[in-house]
Amino acid sequence: MDDAPHSTRRGFLLGRINGKAGEEQPPVAVIQQSCFALRGVACMSCRDACPTGAVRFELALGGARPKIQTDSCTGCGDCSRACPADAIRLSEPEEVA
Repeated sequence: MDDAPHSTRRGFLLGRINGKAGEEQPPVAVIQQSCFALRGVACMSCRDACPTGAVRFELALGGARPKIQTDSCTGCGDCSRACPADAIRLSEPEEVA
C-alpha cells in the first residue's frame, strides 16, 4: 500500500486522502480551563460523545486530564454539545498548534 506522506487519518475521515497544504481544514476541538476534569471532577462526557475517539484522557496527578488528538478530530462539535461545563470550543487548526 503506497500512501502519500501527507495522508492523515483526519484527512481520510473528511474525504481528503491527501492532506495537501493550502486545503481548507475544518475546525478542531479545544478544551478550556473551565473543564470539570481539569478541576478534579470525574467527567468524561466529551470522550463518550466523540465519534472518532479524538478525545483521550491521560493519567495525571489529581485525576485524568483530557487531550484532543487533533489528527483524529473532525470538528463535528459532538464533544462541545455534550460538555456540561461548556468548556470545549471549535477553533481553526492554526490556532491550536
